[in-house]
Amino acid sequence: MIKLAGYSFSDPIIIASGGLPNVPDLVRRVCKEYRPSAITIKTVTLNPLAPHRAPTVIKVGDSCYINAIGMNNPGANIINEFRDIECPLIGSITGTDIDEIVKAAEIVEKRSIIIEINASSPNRPGMGMHLLDKLSDIVKNVASMVKKPVFVKLPPVSDIIRLVERSLSSGARGVTLINTVRAMAIDIENLKPILSFIGGGGLSGKCIYPVALRIIYDVYREFSDIDIIGMGGVFSWKDAVGLMSAGAKLVGLCTVLMEKGYDAINEIRSGLYEYLEEKKITFNDIIGAAHRF
Repeated sequence: MIKLAGYSFSDPIIIASGGLPNVPDLVRRVCKEYRPSAITIKTVTLNPLAPHRAPTVIKVGDSCYINAIGMNNPGANIINEFRDIECPLIGSITGTDIDEIVKAAEIVEKRSIIIEINASSPNRPGMGMHLLDKLSDIVKNVASMVKKPVFVKLPPVSDIIRLVERSLSSGARGVTLINTVRAMAIDIENLKPILSFIGGGGLSGKCIYPVALRIIYDVYREFSDIDIIGMGGVFSWKDAVGLMSAGAKLVGLCTVLMEKGYDAINEIRSGLYEYLEEKKITFNDIIGAAHRF
């Protein structure tokens, strides 16, 4: 049993934001068939938001992608359609100002165990990582208005320790690490960016796993009692063990689900339990183990 933010989880495998579209029937089916320990909804805003125009996702390597979808979503009220879903939900939210984000949090809280503030997506002006200059005020206001624990999903940036400290001191219970890495691709025939969003997009997949590992390790080393939800390029049970040993308590899956389907949940979970059996250890023995040497 893993304890995080006052909740108990039988195993560390959850679905990260973006790993499932906000389609209630699909969320319900994936929950019933694969039983992830939690499902993070795709980030919502107070009001519906349209995607950027195509192309919004491109493949740039072996199981690596750049996306600039733009956090399109049907609005925070979609959470009301997630009734009768037995899996715990983590409500991912963002917005352009504090009032909007707080209102979205209050709506999403109705069916969520944790509120996750997306302060890290790079591909929508005014949202995601563009909120970092007012991070403390956002976290403080959300935490004061909701009863559920607040987590902050942060980007892989050089001042990550400072951002984590600001999040925690403003009322966050924990952090989610990491979101995508800012990136872009150029069409060398036409000598122009490939993605429609001129600001580029977010790099995800196997290629960012070492970045996630290093950042989680650094954050846990600085804040050893922190609750971390780890993610970023997890494609195997070995990857999950790595993030947990660096300090993550839960491990989110996203890109692997888009490439391999939801059967990847069972595949990774089975590998984890075989590893535990072989080593005669528990999940809690793994968490932070890389710091004990």
